[in-house]
Amino acid sequence: MPFPQDRYLLLDVAGVDMALPMGAVAEILPVTRLERQIPWPKVLAGFMNLRGRPLAVIDLARLLDPGRAATKLDLYSHVVRLADGHGEGDVALLADRVKDAGLIAEGISEVEETASANGAVSGNLLIQGQLVPVLDVGRLLLLEEQARLAEIAEALQTRLDASGDGAP
Repeated sequence: MPFPQDRYLLLDVAGVDMALPMGAVAEILPVTRLERQIPWPKVLAGFMNLRGRPLAVIDLARLLDPGRAATKLDLYSHVVRLADGHGEGDVALLADRVKDAGLIAEGISEVEETASANGAVSGNLLIQGQLVPVLDVGRLLLLEEQARLAEIAEALQTRLDASGDGAP
């Protein structure tokens, strides 16, 4: 469970504000071309080539609502790359937009682990007078999903290296 003094990144995910602990964030990137293939998991928005390495981009809206259509990318969409230790390999989250960074919660309440997919929402924060769900990045993907993403990323890295587009 987060602590009130933690700082948070505020995301717009399908019209819903959600918070992510700043400690889980490595960088915020604009959306570029995403490679997507049909047999890949539906929650995977695709992979982007980030400095010669494949970066798995998870569609947060689709992860939290599996019946939802894929998020449409636009000028304001952001990719939030997770810091090392938050996910298996290079993983990022797709949000409609990043709204604010470094916010401090005024209060916290817990939610039942069964209240969201994989228990990804660990609580609610009171931020700027609004109740905002906070994401637990450690619960976003099942172990099987993490292993599948790592497997796909490895195959893409091999392809990037062979083409000369991979990291040195």
